[in-house]
Amino acid sequence: MSCSSAFSIIFSVTFVVFLFGGLCKANSVVQVDIINDIGSNIQLGLHCKSKNKDLGSQSLAQHQHWGFRENINFWDTTLFFCHFVWENQSKWFDILVAKDIDICEHLPCVWSIRPSGPCRLTGKETCFPWK
Repeated sequence: MSCSSAFSIIFSVTFVVFLFGGLCKANSVVQVDIINDIGSNIQLGLHCKSKNKDLGSQSLAQHQHWGFRENINFWDTTLFFCHFVWENQSKWFDILVAKDIDICEHLPCVWSIRPSGPCRLTGKETCFPWK
């Protein structure tokens, strides 16, 4: 077997592995659930969207939740961000990033929205600062 034939075979096998690995991930669906934990009797307004999809505005009472499901795209560039408003506050956060699939593929990605920042409750609780 010549060197160029071996390279062609290795390249072809590598390409197929990446292609099917990407297709499997592209079929992954992430469930996002957002909970209003801002405070007692404080209404939370939110508006989530991606570059191509607008999920509309929502209004949540204390401890009420709202969610959505979304496919992770082939290129791992899926991104949904949300604008949160309450009282005199206006904050932004990337609520679904393609890399979250590692944590949220089999369980809903549950987010507790707090004045200090959003906290992902799925897996080990992890809190993030506002953008």
